[in-house]
Amino acid sequence: MSRRLPLMLAVLLVCAASAGVAQVAPAVSLADQMRAMLGKPAASGAAAFSPAPAVAAGATGLGSFDAPIVVNGPPQLQQSAAELAQRFPAQHRAAMTKAFQESFVFWQKLEKQLGLTPNDVAAAVAAFIAGNYAAFMQQQVPDEDFKSLVLQMQSLLARNAAFTQSNPVAKRAMFEQLAMVGTFMAVYREQLNRQPSPSEEVHFRNAARANLEAALGLAVERIQIGSQGLMAR
Repeated sequence: MSRRLPLMLAVLLVCAASAGVAQVAPAVSLADQMRAMLGKPAASGAAAFSPAPAVAAGATGLGSFDAPIVVNGPPQLQQSAAELAQRFPAQHRAAMTKAFQESFVFWQKLEKQLGLTPNDVAAAVAAFIAGNYAAFMQQQVPDEDFKSLVLQMQSLLARNAAFTQSNPVAKRAMFEQLAMVGTFMAVYREQLNRQPSPSEEVHFRNAARANLEAALGLAVERIQIGSQGLMAR
């Protein structure tokens, strides 16, 4: 799930790093909502999450098992980005609103490049998990593993009646914010790879840890993403 980031987003990320805004976890309350969507995992073991169907080698899309959960509510990107930016210090909120909006534009390019169905909320959930996982583990998630994660999230969300019956506007906001945060974390990871900053790295990984643990209800050390999607050690 790694691609070259646009110039504008790169500039905003440099500004964010210099200001130290990554000291604040960008979406803990959003992660709490996601945890409710996914349900409580099993107490222990790899069966905490059902494995994803296999993705055919070399497939440009997700294959015959693909069952996207498309959100059709009207776009609300400015509002979604501004709400996420409220979690940052006041003097940085305008820049972070732009950064999250740019992250969503980048996400839309990734949807196309990976053969994903546009506006699939399950793919946005996968992006949130994979982006924060990459941030904490200090390495990107391979595309094929990400596709497996998307399939797995489609299956989990389809079984969640509270989510499937929720308001279209709320679904759209969650889709946008999950995609924004996941993409932001992934590209920030690339930024730190190019311009290392030990102190910034600590704050960034702490933010990723907080997001993942709030979203999944598991200690980050137990989380693993592989060919079967998300598994618990």
